[in-house]
Amino acid sequence: MVHATLLVAALLPLAAHAANDWTKPCFGECNWDIDTDTGSGTVRLVGSSNGISDITTAAGWEILDCNATATNQDIRLVCADESAGCDHLAQNGAAGTIVRLPKSCGSMPFAVVGREWTHANQTIPSTLAKRIARRDGSKPTVKGIALSTDFASLDSNTHGNVSFFIQGASVPGHAKTFAVEPPTGSGDLAKRGLFDWVTDTLSNLNTFDKNVTNSSPINFEKNSPLFDTSIDCPAVGSIPAFSGSAHVDIDGKVDGNVNYGVALAGSIVPPSVDKFGLFVNLDTTVTGTVNLAASLAGSIGTGKISLFQVGIPGLDVPEIFSLGPTFEVFGSADVTLDANVNTAVDIDYTVSGAQLFFPPGTGNGGGSFVPGDSNVKLSASPDVTSNGKLEAHLIPTLAFGVNLLAGKAKANINLAVDGNAAVDLSLSASATKSTDATANTSDFGGCVDITSGLDVSAGADGSLFSLFNKDASVSLFSKNFDLFKKCFGSSAARRAYTGRSALAAMVQKRAALTCPTTALASAASVVEEKVLAAAIKK
Repeated sequence: MVHATLLVAALLPLAAHAANDWTKPCFGECNWDIDTDTGSGTVRLVGSSNGISDITTAAGWEILDCNATATNQDIRLVCADESAGCDHLAQNGAAGTIVRLPKSCGSMPFAVVGREWTHANQTIPSTLAKRIARRDGSKPTVKGIALSTDFASLDSNTHGNVSFFIQGASVPGHAKTFAVEPPTGSGDLAKRGLFDWVTDTLSNLNTFDKNVTNSSPINFEKNSPLFDTSIDCPAVGSIPAFSGSAHVDIDGKVDGNVNYGVALAGSIVPPSVDKFGLFVNLDTTVTGTVNLAASLAGSIGTGKISLFQVGIPGLDVPEIFSLGPTFEVFGSADVTLDANVNTAVDIDYTVSGAQLFFPPGTGNGGGSFVPGDSNVKLSASPDVTSNGKLEAHLIPTLAFGVNLLAGKAKANINLAVDGNAAVDLSLSASATKSTDATANTSDFGGCVDITSGLDVSAGADGSLFSLFNKDASVSLFSKNFDLFKKCFGSSAARRAYTGRSALAAMVQKRAALTCPTTALASAASVVEEKVLAAAIKK
């Protein structure tokens, strides 16, 4: 993974003076640090002098009553130090001003002032009253302020526009070590626009070390049935009654780690996102065995099935921005069968240093995508003509849910690692049929094609205003590998081989599984071998 210090230095480039400083009031410009056990970052608000103010001790205020976990509430506060700038809040009227809050007040870093008044309760704790008493012995006035997170209600005609710059990464403890300030003035924007700012903060990531030890683990190990169907087949002619069945499962395992970072810029007043960039660094192995056992004919498709889901620690600026990652594993299978068929095919891929930049154009992704050894097995009834297809997928997925301004803009960005296995076969009975399980490939004619594939890609569901839409996508890797391909037996059987396109059409035409119309002998081995990774890569 990316080295922690270098990751944050590149991804979160705010100057030290731009990070949150509790000793200085923020008038017209304010910062807040994201600093948790699982991530760090900074949000910077920039507006007119009237648009952003401060009700912390740095601006001279002492808050008397406040709920530390509430969002919308009325609070009491008093000016304890007029020289620090208490009167700044009243510039152009307090209503509609965005204010920074101390950590002890509210669950969010910033709030909107709805109104301000002289509070009916003028009680001040004695220790504070002694400290802030004026020379003439009078006490300062206790004010009441209504706070909310209704940023959407703000009108730029009142206090002007308010812009934001947000940067964060899944690396804790570095919110005050950033090196480069984002562009805020018109001159700086002309020299180095928002797009350059976002891409600059992401582009250096692909040169760093891979030694982060506090990355988020993504682990999964489970046997997952994809479908399991049985039918009581009646006696027909010489075929005795029997219980037919079809079963597909995946023994799947995912073992990996992920780091991520984000940079975005826009405005709270009016609400918009002008530029956005997401970086993901992924190392993982995806292994599994697809198992099919069937004595029915027809086809079935499972669709995409969720096998496992768990949340990953995210980044949050309460009521302004949140990035909530989820790790989810999906499986699917499509099967078309004519006869008694059993298969077991391995999926085995190692993904190293996979780097995603999203949306397209914010950086160059890449990584190493290497197949491993694979065991392949196929057995079929040797006494009937058989056309069949199995295609199964194991798809670990990272979904990054983006939520801005309490749902004003939402999007999901999904990074999927789709490992799959496919078996295509077209077999016909030999002139001399074998009726026991000792048959070999000489008892068959036809062709078998067993492949494995890996597709690593990202796409968006939803949109962030007009930045990107659901059609935006990035492909990091896509390739199919031949594990086993062989034709044997009679030339007629070879010519009967349908190939992928015809078998895919069969999947579309058939709607269900039915009992076979021919008596079936026990399945006999057609293929059983281990394909080495060195051979797969050629």
